Amino acid sequence: MNPFLLKGYKNPEYFCDREKEKEKIISSVRNEQDITLFAIRRIGKSALIHHVFYYLRKDFDCVFADIWGTTSLNGFINEIANAVIQSSVFSKRSISKKLTDFIKSIGASLSVGIDGKPSLDIMYHDKNQAFKSLEEVLYFLDNNKLPVILAIDEFQEIKKYNDSIPLEAKLRTIVQKCQNVRFIFSGSEYHLLTDIFSSFNKPFYQTTRMMELGKIPTNDYRKFILNHFSIGNKKIDNSLIEYILKISYQHTYYVQAICNYLYGQSKMPNSISEFDAIYYEYIEEKRVFYSELPQRFTKQQFSTIKAFARMGQVKSPTSADFLQLAEVTGASSMQRIMKALLDKQVIIKENDIYRLYDVLLEHFLKYVS
Repeated sequence: MNPFLLKGYKNPEYFCDREKEKEKIISSVRNEQDITLFAIRRIGKSALIHHVFYYLRKDFDCVFADIWGTTSLNGFINEIANAVIQSSVFSKRSISKKLTDFIKSIGASLSVGIDGKPSLDIMYHDKNQAFKSLEEVLYFLDNNKLPVILAIDEFQEIKKYNDSIPLEAKLRTIVQKCQNVRFIFSGSEYHLLTDIFSSFNKPFYQTTRMMELGKIPTNDYRKFILNHFSIGNKKIDNSLIEYILKISYQHTYYVQAICNYLYGQSKMPNSISEFDAIYYEYIEEKRVFYSELPQRFTKQQFSTIKAFARMGQVKSPTSADFLQLAEVTGASSMQRIMKALLDKQVIIKENDIYRLYDVLLEHFLKYVS
């Protein structure tokens, strides 16, 4: 199999580094401390959580709920409930009665998908009823035989729900009552997470151990890549690995994507120029995803995106040189454009340097488009 996974988690053999982070989370869980984990998208936070689950699976039942894309309390509860029924909480031997009791307690309907997995659907017309079902879900976990780890990914999405719903306060109350559940709240929008967990007047203020997930160190990633190419009897030069890490900004998903594609080639490139020729074909395939980009942005926004692709990393977007390259007149106009692109997560800021979030988009606009 291709060792450079692009989705899911298999086992530690296909997971690179994160030893300190893994041990920190495991220690927190065992010492009954909840965790808030922040990382930019596609850096590997979800994989890290599943990596932790792998080591704790004998002592804990592990539940992973991704609430990305939910827009309401109803969607939130549905994702949590479905994550529960598809987790190790339900063993094959006891699933029938246990599942029946669970469905009844939260007022849900059950269906089975074409993949054979059970799915719950819960609809509410009254927020008090919804909160009652949320309580039932978490109290159900709290009464589980084994202690439970509940990881809620993209937790900042709750900040985007209807403001009239006091979800943070209600959830905080329920969380505090759950003595048998360890919570991992993870997310990718730092300003929203800090508002939840670091604002003095908010219910979750300083209730968790905060942890930021950075990039995998160069040496560790280099060894990981070299080792897997070697195991697969595929020769790759150190200089090419360094080149891949450089052009991907060591952004985990993009390192994995490039290495996955390269590993799948029948013949390995002997030089960076040979690699570029192979990689161009890969980037060209992305045209189907990026061809409609000009229609999704204003003319000035798209010209700024193209300028970022040409420059790669930009320290001062309002500098005269960059304004000229982006065909934007005036620093104030650029500031408005940057805010819009940052809000849409098209642009990312790392250590006071701006770049396109999507590395493959940068390469497409720079080399193909």
